[in-house]
Amino acid sequence: MSKETLLFFSAGASIDKTYSITTEEIKPTHVVILVEESIFHDSDNDNEFLKQEKPKIRKAIENVRKMVELDGRKEFILERLEEMDQDIIRAKVMKIRNQHKDADFAFNVTSGTALFSVSLMLMGIWLNGTICITRENKPLVKLRVPKMSLTEIENEPELMAIINVLGSYNAASRETWIPNKMLARDLGLIENISERIGGNAGVKLSRWMKKLTTEWNLV
Repeated sequence: MSKETLLFFSAGASIDKTYSITTEEIKPTHVVILVEESIFHDSDNDNEFLKQEKPKIRKAIENVRKMVELDGRKEFILERLEEMDQDIIRAKVMKIRNQHKDADFAFNVTSGTALFSVSLMLMGIWLNGTICITRENKPLVKLRVPKMSLTEIENEPELMAIINVLGSYNAASRETWIPNKMLARDLGLIENISERIGGNAGVKLSRWMKKLTTEWNLV
């Protein structure tokens, strides 16, 4: 049996486009949209922005529901929030999480108010989920959340040295990565890049990079 993946969205007028972009990379079995209850009720007290935005959000949600069905996902879940409140958002997400404890979780926090997006992002951190946003110039951006405190990093001088080298290299070259031999040279593990990284130097570098990437999710 394949593992379940639950993909959460904060609702917005472009959520149907956000869904299409996100699911090109993240393949959910279940799609969950959280939306404030007031979106489904037009009011004479709504300002002009809400009068235009509410119907757009409702239409976009319905479009996602249809796409989920066409894509053959297991389930489309619409969770209505009684009000925009962090505790309510947490309770809704945890209710679903408790029904799918062994699943992987992903959170697209592009749409909605700042409180909505941040609250959903905090749930993503708590559940060790993938957190992402969609942007016009870069369709899907996964947000890397460090798994340690700054104090922990500062207590590891070798790791601080790697971070400083990577930061300097990226700022100078605008490349996203540095060749291992250049990194080893700048860390003083080898004298020049023509040398082979072996023995104790190779073990050290491998151990440090594993901690930064796999254990701490920092680089």
